[in-house]
Amino acid sequence: MRRIPNPDMLILAREARGYTLTNLAGAINVSVGLLSKIEHGIVHATDAHINAIATELEFPVSLFYRPEHVRGTDSPCLHHRKRKTMPKLMLKRIEAQMHLAQLQVTRMLEDLDIEGALTLATLDPDEYGGPQAVAQALRALWRLPSGPIPNLVQVLEAAGAVVLLRDFGAGKLDGMSSWAGGPAVFYINSRIPTDRMRWTLAHELGHLVMHPQATSGDQEDEADQFALEFLAPEAELKHDLRSLTFARLPALKMHWRISMIALVRAAGRFDAVPAPKLKSMYVQISRSGWRTKEPFEVSPESPTIIDKAMQVHLREHGYSQDELASVVDLRPDEFSKLYAPKEERPRLRAV
Repeated sequence: MRRIPNPDMLILAREARGYTLTNLAGAINVSVGLLSKIEHGIVHATDAHINAIATELEFPVSLFYRPEHVRGTDSPCLHHRKRKTMPKLMLKRIEAQMHLAQLQVTRMLEDLDIEGALTLATLDPDEYGGPQAVAQALRALWRLPSGPIPNLVQVLEAAGAVVLLRDFGAGKLDGMSSWAGGPAVFYINSRIPTDRMRWTLAHELGHLVMHPQATSGDQEDEADQFALEFLAPEAELKHDLRSLTFARLPALKMHWRISMIALVRAAGRFDAVPAPKLKSMYVQISRSGWRTKEPFEVSPESPTIIDKAMQVHLREHGYSQDELASVVDLRPDEFSKLYAPKEERPRLRAV
């Protein structure tokens, strides 16, 4: 009996490579109408079609027969932190790459006993009294000490989440997250600095905790309110902001590990600084060029879960990298680039 390819995987693979329906149809020499019917499950692709698509998109044929149903960009469990000018095709590409990464991560971790010390839970902001109260409740649930969180990535991994740093090829999307039927995944642009990465992680955490269903409305502002309170609780930060000056911003940035512009905005939100003084600081930030790129870099935070999983599979389970690539339906060269333990990843050299 001939296997039937999964239309979801066909769409996902095409979008992950940045192809439009028209681009791919032309590349594999079929009509746009036929490819559209194949992707909608109206017509079943032949083996020749699948081989041509796999070759063009550089994925193993096995990917197109995976059984999972993958929700698209309207997924109620998918959130992102992006600029309004983000091109739609680029967003679709990165969303599709994240969905594939989520499938890959789930496969890599399903045979491992990974028990986090913390538990990721959903907390309704209406029941708790708003995003700030939810952030306080989660900090209490996770028994986080007062003051800054030294390593947010480490905290999220302790809650069983997976943080993946990927080069999005553009700076208009900071990151996205999804939590559905497996570990929560934070898919973060590796081009952004650590302070912005931490804010994005906290923002996305707020979405996952407060907004199981992604909708429009005030959710972005709620996620930002959560992020600020989670990273820098008002009761503690407000004390530091009462004597805020432009010269003190770098030291406070390094202490709280959030951006200087976020600190100034917090001062305004908390009414910790008189309006004229606040306006003056915004002007100084703009004149210094800090709105686009801030100085005083916060030390990086590196994810570890995938590296640890890889070490277990390679050293204890006896897998080769090529075999693991087959497990997650990637070509070996791409698998090595994305998932090989850092010390084993191929290094580029100048020629």
